[in-house]
Amino acid sequence: HSDVAAGALIGSAELVRGAKRMLDHLGGSLDPHACFLLERGMKTLALRVRRQNESAQKLAETLAAHRAVARVHYPGLREHPGHERAARLFDGMGGMLSFELRGGVPVAERFSAALSIPALAPSLGGVETLVTRPALTSHSALAPEERGALGIADSLIRVSVGIEAAEDLIADFAQALDRAA
Repeated sequence: HSDVAAGALIGSAELVRGAKRMLDHLGGSLDPHACFLLERGMKTLALRVRRQNESAQKLAETLAAHRAVARVHYPGLREHPGHERAARLFDGMGGMLSFELRGGVPVAERFSAALSIPALAPSLGGVETLVTRPALTSHSALAPEERGALGIADSLIRVSVGIEAAEDLIADFAQALDRAA
């Protein structure tokens, strides 16, 4: 639900023993309220992930068909180079996708400004859909040439799909694309 940070260590017995020794000395247990939040979130996790997978798939398909979009990066699309492998390995294709806009940075800026549902935030999100431009956030410390070598165009938009209705997200992205192009 985007309101607690916790994790699990999974690995060899040796790795787990080493981590446990560190946690025994330094601490690492959650406070009671954080435990409550974690337990509550786990109860709805499967539903939220299913909704995110379904919505991301629909959004990716819509984006791939829009004239303002140059390329969509999402393993749920048949043209994605990892589609067949992802389909064999996973039950869903995930709630993360990215896409590149035709027209470069000016179009990306207008698109981002025209959205109304997603928050503009450099996070992996949760229940709410988040949109960011990695060139300005997560990868801003890299030179443009370095970003380019990694496949991160300045017009790349990263989306972490939340649990909003897919139809609402699609309508919002479509109107933003139409206004930006």
